[in-house]
Amino acid sequence: MDALVEDIANKYLSELVSESTAGFKMRDRQAASKIIKSKTREVLKQRFGEQAKDLMKSDYEISGQLENNKFDVVVANGRPYCATHGISFEVDVPNRLQDAPSWQISDVKSSETNVPIAIVVLPPKVEQHNYQQIEKSYQKNIDTYQELRADILQENQV
Repeated sequence: MDALVEDIANKYLSELVSESTAGFKMRDRQAASKIIKSKTREVLKQRFGEQAKDLMKSDYEISGQLENNKFDVVVANGRPYCATHGISFEVDVPNRLQDAPSWQISDVKSSETNVPIAIVVLPPKVEQHNYQQIEKSYQKNIDTYQELRADILQENQV
């Protein structure tokens, strides 16, 4: 039994150890959301001072044609000026999470509001064990978000 556990650990855990020791730190969707919130707060505070806290809405819903859609950050003052949502491809992203921003963008853009929407993406890293597969999914989703008229931002563009 010990030999079996050791064989499984060597086979399946070696990639995780090598990614970790190479200095590669995977960040998930919550990490992308935190980046958006932190950077938006910083920019608004520089521009608007103390009013920034009233303008930035975290985990805020915008009415779409069919339902309310929650975004990581919405800048609003009585009405939404822009909405931002994050997604990370540094981890294996379940299909439902890849499709969620597409639905949000489509539903909000189909309503009468003309709110600019940005999707902040953490792209896949070459160090990932299944990089090619994730890169293909990443490109497909980016294309879809752009076709739906969302702006795509990298971490350093927020």
